[in-house]
Amino acid sequence: RPPVQSKVPVRAAPLERYLKAKGSEPPRTWVSGLAARLRAAGCAKLVGATQAWFRERVAYLLDDPKEADTEGDYFAAWLRACHRDIWDDIDRSDPEELRRRQWVPSVAHPKSKKHRHALKDITIPGLDEAFRELAAFDPGARASTKRERVLAKIVVDGFQLRLVDVAAVLSVADAVLSAPEGARVAVVLYAGEDHTKSVAEFWRGQGFSSVGRVGKSDGEDDEPR
Repeated sequence: RPPVQSKVPVRAAPLERYLKAKGSEPPRTWVSGLAARLRAAGCAKLVGATQAWFRERVAYLLDDPKEADTEGDYFAAWLRACHRDIWDDIDRSDPEELRRRQWVPSVAHPKSKKHRHALKDITIPGLDEAFRELAAFDPGARASTKRERVLAKIVVDGFQLRLVDVAAVLSVADAVLSAPEGARVAVVLYAGEDHTKSVAEFWRGQGFSSVGRVGKSDGEDDEPR
């Protein structure tokens, strides 16, 4: 790989391969293996709650990707792929802020209201609509469009994004389970804001306190994290 950190092109996902949980037979994924180990240790109820939560959170995220992805990554990707004229003429340095804006000024004509761009009515199709659109695509007839490719990426990413949260939840449970019975345990989760909020939300749903999350969403560059 060259010293410049560029993306490595992959034409297709390796659907016939996955990371195998060590020692699992028949083979299963790492997350599945972790869930099986927790079930065997008496945590079947927690694993079931995690699975139900995963389905719920994926459904919420992909039902309205623009609204649900508060960090704005999906909306930025959608603008770049499907509204290139707007993308090339706006300040897109802050996707989170961009997602919230109704109007944004033109870079070429920053003082002109006539040339500003309306973002409020730009939406991203939900999961059902996206699947219908992708199912109608015939790879033998034509190449996929930018719209179809970004839709497919958002759908796949939604499942993978929340799967990271599932792995974090199960890892927390696994760490607690490894401690001696009756011991006081503190588990530190160091992750990005989206994952941290998501995992904290799960544990609050299991009866934990709503306080205790350290840090804040926005801070200056020179502030300690």
